[in-house]
Amino acid sequence: RLFQMNHAGADGSMLFSRISLQGEQRIKRGWVSMIMEYYSHTEYQPSPEQIEKDRFVFFGLVRCKPWMAIPAGILIQFCYGSVYAWSIFNAPINKAVAGDPTHGSAEITFYIALGVLGVTAAIFGPWIETNHPRKSGIIGLVVFYSGHLTSALAVYVRMISLLYFGYGLVAGIGLGIGYVSTIDAVSKWWPRARGTAAGCAVMGFGGGSLAFSAINKWLIDNTNLSLAFLILGSLNFVIMLVSIQFICPPPPGHNPDGIPVLDSSECQQYMKSSAVGTHDVEKPVQNPRVMRTLAAERPTLHVTLGEALQSRDYWLLYAAFLANIVFCLVIISNLPRIIHEIFGMGRRVPREPPLPAYIAVSIEGGFNMLGRVVVGLLSDVVGRKTTFLLILAIQIVVISFVPVAIHADSFWGFLALVWTATLCYGGGFGMIPAFVSDMFGINNTSSCHGILLTAWSIASVTGGLIFTGVLNHFLSHGGHAWEPRIYIANFMWMLAVTVTGFVCCLFVRASIRDRMFPALPNQIMHLRIFGRVFRVLCLRHSPPPFDGRKKRRKFMEFEYLTRAQEQTAWEEYLALRAVQQRLLKEPNDC
Repeated sequence: RLFQMNHAGADGSMLFSRISLQGEQRIKRGWVSMIMEYYSHTEYQPSPEQIEKDRFVFFGLVRCKPWMAIPAGILIQFCYGSVYAWSIFNAPINKAVAGDPTHGSAEITFYIALGVLGVTAAIFGPWIETNHPRKSGIIGLVVFYSGHLTSALAVYVRMISLLYFGYGLVAGIGLGIGYVSTIDAVSKWWPRARGTAAGCAVMGFGGGSLAFSAINKWLIDNTNLSLAFLILGSLNFVIMLVSIQFICPPPPGHNPDGIPVLDSSECQQYMKSSAVGTHDVEKPVQNPRVMRTLAAERPTLHVTLGEALQSRDYWLLYAAFLANIVFCLVIISNLPRIIHEIFGMGRRVPREPPLPAYIAVSIEGGFNMLGRVVVGLLSDVVGRKTTFLLILAIQIVVISFVPVAIHADSFWGFLALVWTATLCYGGGFGMIPAFVSDMFGINNTSSCHGILLTAWSIASVTGGLIFTGVLNHFLSHGGHAWEPRIYIANFMWMLAVTVTGFVCCLFVRASIRDRMFPALPNQIMHLRIFGRVFRVLCLRHSPPPFDGRKKRRKFMEFEYLTRAQEQTAWEEYLALRAVQQRLLKEPNDC
C-alpha cells in the first residue's frame, strides 16, 4: 500500500509538471504570436474624418502643401541633432560631478542615448507606421524634453546615474521615436524623389550638431549647467512643437506625377500585364501603373514587415549600412584626439596643428550635412544600390590611404580623406530611408528603418569600445599615444568591416526583377554586375552543355547573361507565373 501511495504521488507530481510545462509553452506561444501580430500590421488607415482634417495643418489654419513637410522636418531634425553636440557638456559635467574635467563618466551618456535610439526605433517602428506622424512626433518631443528636465535635476544634485537615466534613457527614447517618424513622414510626400526629401530632413540633424556646439558652449559660459539643460530643452521643445504642426501624412493614393504605390496583389497584376503582347495573358480590369525612380524605372515590391525581416536582402542591407557608418562614428568622437596626438602638441616633437581641432570637427559636420542631401539626390538619379556601392567604394579607398597620409605626416591630406569619408557617412543616413521604402514599400518604411537604426547603436557603442580597447592595449604594452601604429591598427579593422559591407551590398537584390528572377535547378546564386545578371551554377550532378560564352570549371560554372537572354528568361517566367495564377483561379474539373 505504501508503494502504491508513493507511486501515485510520483504520477501526480509528473502530471503537475507536465501541466505546468504545457502552460508555459502556451504562454510562450502567446507572446510569440503577439509579437508576430505586432510586426505584421504596419499600414496606417485613417478615417474619412481624419483624411479631411489632414487637408489643413497648423491647428487647422493653413491648407496643407507637400513642400511644407521639408522645412518642418529640417527644423525638427535640427533640434534632435543637438545630441551630437553632447561632447561640449563632458568636461563641465565631469568637473561638477567628479571634481576633475578630465576624469569622469559623462561621456557614457552619449553612447547610452545612441544605443537607446536604435532599440527604440526598432521596437516602436510598427507603432509609428500605424499611427499619425503628428501623434508619434509629439510623443517623441515630449519625452525628449522630459529627458532634458531630468538631466537638469541630475546635474543639480550631482548624480551621474540620474543623468544616464534622464538624457541617456529618457531622451534617447524620445530621440528614437521622433527621428524615425519625422523622416519617414517627409519622404512619403515625394515618391519620385524620396532620397532628396529624406536627405533634406536628415540634413537638419547634421546642422543641429554644428549649431548646438556653439549654443551649448554659450549656455555653459553664461549660465550654470542645470539652467543650460533647462533652456536647451525648452528651446528645442518650442521649435519642435510648432514645426510638428506642419507634419501630416499624404492622402491615400497620393500620387504626384501619376505614379502610385503598388501592393502585393497589384504587383502580380503588373507582372501579368507586362507579358501582354508577347504571350496570351489576360489584362487586369485596371491596368496599374508602377512606381519608378527617376532613372532606374522599375516597380517597387510591397511586402509585409514579416516578409521583409525574413528576407536576406534586408539583412545584407543592414550589414552594408553598418559598414558605411562605423568608420566615421568612431572618427567623429576621436578626431580631436587624433589631431592632437599625431599632428599637434601630443606628438613626439610638439607643434601647433595647421588647423585647430574644433574647426576641423565643425567642417566635418558640414560635410556630414552636405552628404545627406547630395547622396540622397544622386540616389534618385542613378539608383539606390549603385549609389550605396559608390559611397562604400569611396570609403574603402579613403580608409586605405589614411595610413599613407599619417606616415607622410600630411595633415591636410588626412583631413581631406576624413572629410570625404564623412560625406559618404552622411549620405548613407540620407538615402537609407528611401532605399528600404523602394525595396519593401512605404507601409514598412518606419519599421524597417527603425530596425536598421540598431546598426547605428551597434556601430557607435561597439566601434567606440573596440577603438578604445585597441588604444589601451598598445598603451599598456609600452606604446605611446603619438605612435601612428596605434591608430593604423584601428583603421585596419574598420577597413575590413567596410570591405565586408561592400560585398554584402553587391548581393542585395534591390529590384523586383533581381529578387524574382528565375533560378536554374543547379544554380547556386545570382547577382547583377554592371546592369547584367551573373549566375553561378553547380556542375556536380548534371553539368549543362559547354558553349563559347561560358567559362567551365571543375565544380562550378559562371554565366554572364546578355540583356537579350535576361529579357527572354524574364518574359518566360512572367508567362509561367501568369498561367499558374490563372490555373489557381479556375475550378478543378478533375
